[in-house]
Amino acid sequence: MRRTRDSGEKRKKLLVYLIGFIMVSSAFGVIFFGFNSGGTNPLVYDKYKFTYKGGVLSTMVNGKEALFSYLPSDVEPIMVNGDAISRLKNAVEIDLTSDFNDTFAESIALAQFQMDATLSNFNIFLRKGFTNETTSNLQVITCKDSTSFVPVIYFKGANTTSVYLENSCIIAEAVNQADVIRVKDRLIYGMLGIIK
Repeated sequence: MRRTRDSGEKRKKLLVYLIGFIMVSSAFGVIFFGFNSGGTNPLVYDKYKFTYKGGVLSTMVNGKEALFSYLPSDVEPIMVNGDAISRLKNAVEIDLTSDFNDTFAESIALAQFQMDATLSNFNIFLRKGFTNETTSNLQVITCKDSTSFVPVIYFKGANTTSVYLENSCIIAEAVNQADVIRVKDRLIYGMLGIIK
């Protein structure tokens, strides 16, 4: 009877040690290797290879890193006026604006931040502002400020998701918060020539 009890105790201890080992090794695996984010195989679009890097997609364009939230195939269907992209392609500075009280103000701010992070790698300066005076220290930038040398992109919530040229201003409209980020990616893909 005693022998059965000892072997039962040993099995329980072994099981506890085994579970503990699995938990500790899993924690080390996550710390040193990260979560599995799409596998190690790169995703390919045209001649560009995309890999997941810290929750974003990374690709190299002319030896410089470009970061995106969506793959080109995810944003390609967005209606974009070709003249709008042409206006951005060789710009050294781009002004970004939106209404301070836009429904998607937080997503617009995130899109502008992400756009700046990527385009700064390509020596493109972004200046951010609002369409009207606010208590913030940001500039007032309107579509009237848009020129051929410094185009303005006006992000705003709308009933459709599209990008078009109105007079000399680029209007980037989105139906929801996710589409604001999709529109931002679509603009950058066009500027860098990844989507023709």
